[in-house]
Amino acid sequence: MIFVQSKEELDDILKKIRKNSNIISLVPTMGNLHAGHLSLIKIAKKNSTKVVTSIFINPLQFGKNEDYNDYPRTIESDKRKLEKLGCDILFYPKSNEEIFPKKQKIKLISSGDVGKILCGRKRPGHFDGVLTVVYKLFSIIKPNLAVFGAKDYQQQFLIRKMSINLFPDLKIITGKIIRDRLGLALSSRNNYLSYKEKQIAPFFFKSLQSGYELYKTGKNFPYIIEKVKNLLISEGFDVDYLEIRNTELKLTNFQNRDLKNILLGSVKLGETRLIDNIEFN
Repeated sequence: MIFVQSKEELDDILKKIRKNSNIISLVPTMGNLHAGHLSLIKIAKKNSTKVVTSIFINPLQFGKNEDYNDYPRTIESDKRKLEKLGCDILFYPKSNEEIFPKKQKIKLISSGDVGKILCGRKRPGHFDGVLTVVYKLFSIIKPNLAVFGAKDYQQQFLIRKMSINLFPDLKIITGKIIRDRLGLALSSRNNYLSYKEKQIAPFFFKSLQSGYELYKTGKNFPYIIEKVKNLLISEGFDVDYLEIRNTELKLTNFQNRDLKNILLGSVKLGETRLIDNIEFN
């Protein structure tokens, strides 16, 4: 695996790779890699000839008083995992200036109205920051395809929309949510959970599953939301939001069962924020 820390060096390597008509894939991450990240790299390997993984903790997507400084940084462990999996290139910028040069004013990519709902409601500007760094990585690496996880449905939806408009030849692949044996969606922030909280956290997904079971019995959406929310509160979760939307993240009539719908939620357990979703087929 080639370990690269500067944009210039990465440019030189990618130019040589492109001369051989390689299909280049990109898996953008913030590091502290777990099985969810590694599943995306496996997808990338199946769909390309050269896999680039980026590890960059993007300051633009962290709000005031969020965990930018405390976000887990585990580069040596991450390198070992990527080498074992057969990643071809790891781009680990030596400084923020490799992505956002000081001489250039950062032009934020707007996430629009969709960036202000759900997670964006409590984290203003978050998705603008996400889209801006992904835009930068796409512009630097110029991949043929990129892979993102489904756990943050809103994020991958917005990235897909941006790609259609600004990178029309780029293929976006979404990998399924990877869970632990109890059902908790894998996330780097799960490391913040205490031992006791880790025993409670899987109930988040179980509550969403209960909502799906209610959906199958014909219950309307407001009823489902109320029941799932009450389940979560009873277990000690602080519910940020629970909503049922269609695959375009538009509010949907609770009788509309012809299209695929998604129950999305964000909760806090102690000081740790968790997100998850479940599709209603």
